[in-house]
Amino acid sequence: MKKTDYINDFWAQKAKKEWYKARSVYKLQEIDQKFKIFNKNTKKILDIGCAPWSWTQYIYRKLKKFWNSFEIIWVDIQPTDLNLSNVKCYKQDATNIEEVKKIASQHWIDQFDTIVSDMAPNTIWHKSTDALRSMALIEQTLPIYQNLLKQEGKFVIKVFMGPWFDEFLQILKKTRWGKHIKTFKPQAVRKDSKEIYVIKI
Repeated sequence: MKKTDYINDFWAQKAKKEWYKARSVYKLQEIDQKFKIFNKNTKKILDIGCAPWSWTQYIYRKLKKFWNSFEIIWVDIQPTDLNLSNVKCYKQDATNIEEVKKIASQHWIDQFDTIVSDMAPNTIWHKSTDALRSMALIEQTLPIYQNLLKQEGKFVIKVFMGPWFDEFLQILKKTRWGKHIKTFKPQAVRKDSKEIYVIKI
């Protein structure tokens, strides 16, 4: 997409008007509206690979409608300070499960109600290669969901469709999550994109 195309993009303009950091927020919004990811029982949230943090903005605004008693742990290799109450930011590689566990334990959290990831590898605009890199990244971070998500918890993971996607999906459906695994492509995803979201409801 050309820079001028992005500037004129409907979702980018909407994000700017609504003071969101990026257009990707509307992907999560549509997922939430369809699958009811966040509600008054969502208290502990892990957001990995979060930059530019529009998802965190959305979660924060949504949960603020219910109460102040929630906590978002933000983990990314890019440092930031959102300066929002209830949000704790850490510069950390999310593929290091032990370090992520340590961060959670600092907040007296054993498991999370919800884990979200809009994380993606550095892309080279070669769709098959980018898809393989995306899948490798997800395989590296899968232990986070397996170890840190509550049995009844929910997750949202961005994936680039390509080789091994169907196999990965079948592997997930054979886990304890089983029939709770869904896939969804929000309207805010560009039509020519291989982006899709794997969701545990």
